Amino acid sequence: MITQRFFGADRRIASTVLILFAAAIIVPLLNLAVSPSSAFYIPPYIVALVGKYLCYALLALALDLVWGYCGILSLGHG
Repeated sequence: MITQRFFGADRRIASTVLILFAAAIIVPLLNLAVSPSSAFYIPPYIVALVGKYLCYALLALALDLVWGYCGILSLGHG
């Protein structure tokens, strides 16, 4: 139901999410293909830092969805 509402409502949002997802996969792989002296090279610590930021963003989004839709605040305790 949530996916139908998300993808059915606006194709522009779905395409933006798809582009961001593809970039999140392609950038680290392309970073291995270029030399460190290239202008397109991204240092590995930046890639790791962006990965951590994306993990925290995913955690915040999941917590917001659980709290907003269900009214349940769950921090993983039994």
